[in-house]
Amino acid sequence: MSKTIKISIFYTIFLFGCVSFFAYAPQRIEAVDTRSEAFAGPHYADVSSLYALFSNPAALAFTESKTLWPPIVAFGTGGPLTKMNEIAWDIITKKLDTKDQQALMNRVVDLIGDTGFNTSERIGGPLTFGAIRNNFGWGFVNTTYANVNVFSVSRSDIRAGSGLAFVAGYALPCDLGKAGLLSIGVSGRAGVQFETEYTQGVTDLISGSFNNIPFYLSLGAGFDMAAQYKIGALSLAAVWQDVYSPVWTKTYAALGALQSGAGSDFKQDRLDSKFGFGARFDIPVKEWAGNIVPEWAVYADYNNIWPLITKQKTYRNPILELSFGTEVLLFNKVLALRAGIRDMYPAAGIGLNLGKKFKTDFSVFGKELGLEPGSNPQLNAGFSMSIKY
Repeated sequence: MSKTIKISIFYTIFLFGCVSFFAYAPQRIEAVDTRSEAFAGPHYADVSSLYALFSNPAALAFTESKTLWPPIVAFGTGGPLTKMNEIAWDIITKKLDTKDQQALMNRVVDLIGDTGFNTSERIGGPLTFGAIRNNFGWGFVNTTYANVNVFSVSRSDIRAGSGLAFVAGYALPCDLGKAGLLSIGVSGRAGVQFETEYTQGVTDLISGSFNNIPFYLSLGAGFDMAAQYKIGALSLAAVWQDVYSPVWTKTYAALGALQSGAGSDFKQDRLDSKFGFGARFDIPVKEWAGNIVPEWAVYADYNNIWPLITKQKTYRNPILELSFGTEVLLFNKVLALRAGIRDMYPAAGIGLNLGKKFKTDFSVFGKELGLEPGSNPQLNAGFSMSIKY
């Protein structure tokens, strides 16, 4: 294998990352939504964005007609990326002999320290777009990601890949008169995902040996169900994601098997279901603030009660499933200020909307990668920008 290919694989797998504590299993393809990250979302009762289609189909009855255009840029990042960039740059620009490899390993050992480290990268692809009209929505989600959790020099959990999913949903609104409005929604999705996962030590990565890293090709489909109720300024939502979502995965034992197309037969699995609740309350500030503060919404969610219902042996501390957020729109909705709490860590961000043509968002937030509060924290930041043509 050429050194260029080795460097590319190292940079992709080692620099970008998240965490996976179990044997390989396909995961739900999620959008890179910088706006919702800034106020601890996504929130189930949020109806202000087309991204609601991907999390709560019942929200389609409350969402105005919207079009999602492919982003110019949309990415999220987390972990000690400055140090990782320096390491990757040395690999690219220097000819690594045995002495260089040892020096590089010493720097990696210093980075790992006594507690290990994690880092992550998510990029929203150009095939992320869609539309909502008359209670019906459709959209594509395209995300490239890599997730790294290094426990020690001899043990790591590294996953990198890319996924594309198509989602379509419909919400049936039921007017209850003075009692409010009830919406019942359902959405279906189909997708393809390509991933690689590495669970050994970092020594082989430093030396440029990638021959024993497996690759996975997954094809899947599934559907979500949801209900949302609105009365006055209050909205309540209940969402059941991946009610039934089968996935078929082909495994390639190593890079050589991938290059020759010698993979295993497709093996069927299914994505874990997720059941949660959310609430939104719109503070009536426009009555006295006018277009200076035209909208102010607060959110509260319990993101996933399914592990408790099914009595799973291993699950996150229930307090990590709580999230709270707020979004304030200012100056005729040109400026958005956002803040929240998710995974017991704060989140914050801003957004800028210049008419209907230009939109940009920035977020910074904490994420808990472990099962208990504070066990494996990660600081993240996100940025996105789009122009409607």
